[in-house]
Amino acid sequence: MATRRLTDAFVLMRNNAIQTRHLLAEQELDEIADDRMALVSGISLDPEAAIAVTKRLPPKWVDGVEQIQFDITRIKQKMKELASLHDKYLNRPTLDDSSEEEHAIEITTQEITQMFHRCQRAVQTLQSRWRSCTEQEERVLRNVVSSLAQSLQDQSTQFRHAQSSYLKRMKNREERSKHFFDTSVPLMDDGE
Repeated sequence: MATRRLTDAFVLMRNNAIQTRHLLAEQELDEIADDRMALVSGISLDPEAAIAVTKRLPPKWVDGVEQIQFDITRIKQKMKELASLHDKYLNRPTLDDSSEEEHAIEITTQEITQMFHRCQRAVQTLQSRWRSCTEQEERVLRNVVSSLAQSLQDQSTQFRHAQSSYLKRMKNREERSKHFFDTSVPLMDDGE
């Protein structure tokens, strides 16, 4: 059996691969640095400086933003829970008043209202942090606060509509039941 010596071919291919890998790595670092320069002014093209920028911590107000977003998510969940309680209460087959269901609706409504107030105060607190930010951070913070305020306003509008709808349905239900159980109105005329 004849054998071929492949050591020279292997060494040549290995060296080419290493050289290509180094060239690609340098190109990627240059592209990363150029991208960062386009996004954030004042950063050198030095790869070491670019790495240092990525390790910078976010501003302190980011924690507040995350908390508000979490609270808005909780508000959405509570509103779904409240809608379920409304439907359960209004569509029950019995005519007896269930104080437990009414109490649960009342408590959930109060919780949602408190969460709205807490979020509103948190958004106002974020607005007060504009003075301690750089110009770019201030612009980002203004946009974030605007977005959070809009989201909070949308949820508040949905909540008010849901409450209004619930109260109208309750009023209609009471009027219908009053009509059926009103003893002053005769159900049938005896004279006919």
